[in-house]
Amino acid sequence: MRLRRRLPALLLATAAAATPVTAADGATWSAPQTVTATPHTFAGPLSLTTTFDGSLIAAWPWQDNAGTDARGGASTAARPPLASFAGGAPATSAFTAERPAPDGLVALAPFGRTQTLALALQGLPGRSGPTGAILQRLKVAFGAAGGGFGTARTLVTAAILGRPQLAAAGSRALISWIEVTRTSSGATRRVVRAIERRDGRFGAPFTLSGRGRADVLAVALGQGGDEAVAFVRQGDVLARVRRPGHRWGSVQRVARATGPTHWQLVAAADARGQVRLIWRRHQFRQSATPGRTALEGTAMLVGRGRFAAVQTIEPDGASAPALTLAAGGWALADVQATPEGPRPTLHRTHGGLAFGGAQYAGPAQGGLRGTAVAFSPVGGIVVAWVQPLPGQDGAGEARAASLDPGVPDAAFGPVEAISPAEAVSEVALGADGRAGQPVAVWIARPDNPGPSVPLADVHTVVRSAIRVP
Repeated sequence: MRLRRRLPALLLATAAAATPVTAADGATWSAPQTVTATPHTFAGPLSLTTTFDGSLIAAWPWQDNAGTDARGGASTAARPPLASFAGGAPATSAFTAERPAPDGLVALAPFGRTQTLALALQGLPGRSGPTGAILQRLKVAFGAAGGGFGTARTLVTAAILGRPQLAAAGSRALISWIEVTRTSSGATRRVVRAIERRDGRFGAPFTLSGRGRADVLAVALGQGGDEAVAFVRQGDVLARVRRPGHRWGSVQRVARATGPTHWQLVAAADARGQVRLIWRRHQFRQSATPGRTALEGTAMLVGRGRFAAVQTIEPDGASAPALTLAAGGWALADVQATPEGPRPTLHRTHGGLAFGGAQYAGPAQGGLRGTAVAFSPVGGIVVAWVQPLPGQDGAGEARAASLDPGVPDAAFGPVEAISPAEAVSEVALGADGRAGQPVAVWIARPDNPGPSVPLADVHTVVRSAIRVP
């Protein structure tokens, strides 16, 4: 397999000088553990999944070398939950050995009590569908929390556009993808297809949107069985929801483009049945004029069949959002452009539908990007981001700040250094399933973080640390 991905850290301009983080601030995170068995040339994108028993599973595709010498694959590593930090237990991120994942891995989700479900997409060079698009196999494989995966099973062979989406809860799963088809009259369509796993087996694929040209997709599956698929079709953000014991509801329009627009979608559902849709609207303007980047969202309340009115969370200057459940509601993080520069930003719901105003997790810093957010009973809400540093090709250091959601009008604590200055390009957050401590995983180049590193000297690894009480 030959991957075309290139590490963003090698392509970005050197960042402006960043505000230093003191040693005292960074002392709340353990020393880094290198999770990868051997370094790779490129790695990522990175994901971190929590299983039902509290284990954390990190997953990432990788590539060694480039061009005709390139070879690639995908890997996972598991972190069993610690019992507690009582009695001076060692503060270690404690990931097990790196294990191979299915080739073409695109998503990972918890399944059952201790398993994981991997979704992979594998191309079939030389084979094309009726529209001329290359056919691909959509596969699934089950894995143990601390071990490898079983044999991958093909669910469908089709001309699939973009990245398929996976959501799972308990022993149920929902997979959706955009499929390129041709009508009897010869017109090309991009339809939204899906498949569900219920009652111990995957059913037959079905169509959720058979008209027009879909091009963006997000899915959600709640612990109570509520399912949602959101997609963009001809400039409209549309959604269908399936409540437990009912059929899929009709297509609902939740947002509409006003001119050329690029969308990013996030879908989520909680255990009670509230369905959340968040999107970033990048509305293009005239040439040489910056476009508008707004964060907007809506929700379908428990037991309802229609989405509420759309809320504009940030009218402009928003980055790609990260969404998670937190105490008393939802937490939404992004990097917000301010007059002083980009800042890591949090919005929360407080028992109602609407997100509150912006809470800044850190100061404005040049080049700041890549927010992640997590919640745990011990660590509270933690927001993490990548702070580029001079001389590291646009990469730098993973940083974080935490907030206690149980304290009215609480402010974020001091900025903490999760990682050393080791050319970090991406960071993900989770929480220990028993001790409840925040856990961070990141992609870095600690052997040679300097600028303009020759390809032969690029040694990219996955690293991890846990926040110490």
